[in-house]
Amino acid sequence: MRSNRLLKIGFFVADAIRTFDYEQYVLRMPEPALLNMLRFLRLPDLETLKTACPELSELIDIQLRHLDDEFPHRPYYQFDRGAPPEDVDDDEKMMCDRQNVSMTYFPGDQCVYMFGGETLEQMDGGPRATFNDLWRLETGTMKWSRVVIRGAPYPSPKCQASFVTWGDQLVLYGGRAYRHDGRDVFFSELHFFDVATSTWRRGAESASDHQTPMAGHSAIITDNFMIMYGGWSQTPDTMARLTAMNLRTGEFKIIDMMHSTEFEDPVVPPRPPVVFPKFDWRKTKLVLIREGLILLTGELQPGDYGSSVVIEYDPQDDLISDEYQMWEWKTIPTTGRWWRPREGAELHRDAPQWLLPRSNANCSMPNFEFHQIADVRNSTKIRLVSLGRLKNEHSVPRPCISDKYDATQLHYREFVRHLTRHLETEFQKRTDPNVPTSSATDLKTCAVFKFLNMHCKIENCFVNGNGKPKPAKVRLRITMRKNKKVPKLDDFDRWELRQSILAAVNQLQSKYYDISHMDQLVARVPNRNSVVKRLSIFVAEIDRNIDLEDFQELVWHPQPMQFPSPAETREFALIGANHDIIMHSGIVTFNQSMRRMGQTNLLTPVASTKNHMAPNCCAFS
Repeated sequence: MRSNRLLKIGFFVADAIRTFDYEQYVLRMPEPALLNMLRFLRLPDLETLKTACPELSELIDIQLRHLDDEFPHRPYYQFDRGAPPEDVDDDEKMMCDRQNVSMTYFPGDQCVYMFGGETLEQMDGGPRATFNDLWRLETGTMKWSRVVIRGAPYPSPKCQASFVTWGDQLVLYGGRAYRHDGRDVFFSELHFFDVATSTWRRGAESASDHQTPMAGHSAIITDNFMIMYGGWSQTPDTMARLTAMNLRTGEFKIIDMMHSTEFEDPVVPPRPPVVFPKFDWRKTKLVLIREGLILLTGELQPGDYGSSVVIEYDPQDDLISDEYQMWEWKTIPTTGRWWRPREGAELHRDAPQWLLPRSNANCSMPNFEFHQIADVRNSTKIRLVSLGRLKNEHSVPRPCISDKYDATQLHYREFVRHLTRHLETEFQKRTDPNVPTSSATDLKTCAVFKFLNMHCKIENCFVNGNGKPKPAKVRLRITMRKNKKVPKLDDFDRWELRQSILAAVNQLQSKYYDISHMDQLVARVPNRNSVVKRLSIFVAEIDRNIDLEDFQELVWHPQPMQFPSPAETREFALIGANHDIIMHSGIVTFNQSMRRMGQTNLLTPVASTKNHMAPNCCAFS
């Protein structure tokens, strides 16, 4: 089983082979030893190593085939935080907080590209800004970098645009921007990004003239066409329809649908045509199973949480011509991911209007805010991965998560206790007139403290003379230790730790400098329950060679909740990157004092999980 530790070993092995004198040492190693080393590497590392060390190409190809063969036997996913800089503050400065971004995976350089997005929701309901910057995530190192665009034209700042990979280009279409007058503006812009030259190119003019502005739609690429479903525009009505666009000419057309009738009795008079189901605009995912077969899955309206649609078409047809054949489709039952609202709970504030008269404001929508679905595949299988809440969260065994959570809490509270003692001693020295201090001490306003694997620097901790202290700023650096007793802190453990440190500094400043910080004396740290506040993984698998008539059911398997899995995040992006899954951005809210962007998470397939299976979690056969 691959663990987070093995991933870090893989990063080290790849870097060591690239920088070491491999001609003198590595190439002389026995072939079984080399293959054993390569087993620690993920696909991005193998591809990079294949370019850097062409003598190992044959062994690397063997390992690549091995990864493809092992993919079906690794049905579980394990979380690993994207490798941030050691300083959390620098990580926050690297990219503006945002939600509703557009992401796609480009296999040519094993990188994930992210465009735009909008700022997080304001607590006071104020206007939100949108972005048009482009970022690149190297999936081997899990490091973000901004892509420098060489020149105009630039796409408009927007969010909820479709972003897909087409050959050696990235295709950006549609999107929405929030205006300061309180209204949304929608786009029908079509842009192409050339990865090799880092330039944007505007699509054909006919694309903007004849297409409907839309945002929030799902899109896939097939040959020279982009097929889209859903989205919304100037009107609140959803666009529950399939559309196809020729990426070379910009021509755009709505697809006519007909119900699959091959199972109907030819003797019985034909029944009235069945209306194509209406999916929710933002909770829908188009998946290209293969050329000619598409899966449309998500939440149906009104209130149907147990169906998906399989669509078949002739891949040889010109999808936008008047002579193309009508597409056939059928609904299939879907279980394990969505379920009907439960009675006895308050209606979610963002629930659709059609639910209001039926619910009498007395129901909730499970997984309403966790609609993202990513797809990854090997030569034989397609795997759909989603995040959300378990149906029966109370039945998850608490020891599998709470023990690690409690150990983490105890670790950083011990750190705060030692830090407070250290700071109080320093405050006493600075304020006691009988204790001489050097001029260096008088000028030094920051404090540095180390404890186990934590290094803390507090700027503006002390004052000079009779001056008033400025707002303190906490900088943390947490290093990995070989000691297994030292728990690993995630982003929100770090946030809670920083809040506790700030509260301790404010209390000491109020005590020794007679300066009131009553609004900051108590750390606003939520008493969170890690079992409820963490997301779980849902996985479904599809045979790539399946036919329309053989596709009878889509089954989602919930997996055991893990620690540290992401906290409950809304409006995030989820994208498949070879066999891995990348989760990024979104808004995380613990209480009114903490609203921040969800950070980057890497989900890696593993053969099993250390956590005990929850009673309501299903295992793969």
